Amino acid sequence: MYYLFGLPVLITSIKSTDYDKKDIINTIKNNYDKDSKRQEWDKSNYKTNIHHSLLDEKNNNFEKINYKSLLKPYEKAINKYLKSLPVLGKCEISYQIVNYTASKDETFMKPHMHSGCELSMVHYVQFDKEHAPTTFLSPYTYMGIWDRNDKFNGILQGSDLKNSWLQNEWQFPVKEDDVVIFPAILKHYVRNNKSKRLRMTISANINVNMA
Repeated sequence: MYYLFGLPVLITSIKSTDYDKKDIINTIKNNYDKDSKRQEWDKSNYKTNIHHSLLDEKNNNFEKINYKSLLKPYEKAINKYLKSLPVLGKCEISYQIVNYTASKDETFMKPHMHSGCELSMVHYVQFDKEHAPTTFLSPYTYMGIWDRNDKFNGILQGSDLKNSWLQNEWQFPVKEDDVVIFPAILKHYVRNNKSKRLRMTISANINVNMA
């Protein structure tokens, strides 16, 4: 468990042999080849320009992703997150896989939070050193007005996670098949690098209730 800006973030990994990785990747690639800018989610001036399934799941022009094989690996990762926190009693979890993304060019996904849930999860299904990890934004409003963080950065090691409270944003060095689970209030975005291989992620929203 890592504490980014004071918020608990878990990075774990799942085995590629524990789910139908090849089939999922092939389906995402086929959909991407049909339209590399599938985008119904963001109509703002940010101009998100990735292949993104959110709000477009009923579009029959694209093949549906079979997520069934991911259910148990995801549940295992979520339980690992909860076991890493001090809790008052037993919890019940429910979660929903909400979308996948795919991008190859220099693309941008605007800053956002996941609503209607307590936790969010990102699974890096296809990812290598050419790709950009998710960028998390500081939740502290003082970062935009405080003029003393540069002074602290000259004293403290800014690259140490314990000093993330001094940073406007943060990236974890993730790898393929890593899963990152974090509080849904943590705003994040993606500015992908130009790459030869598709960057693919799957996102899920998690709800937690006392048993």
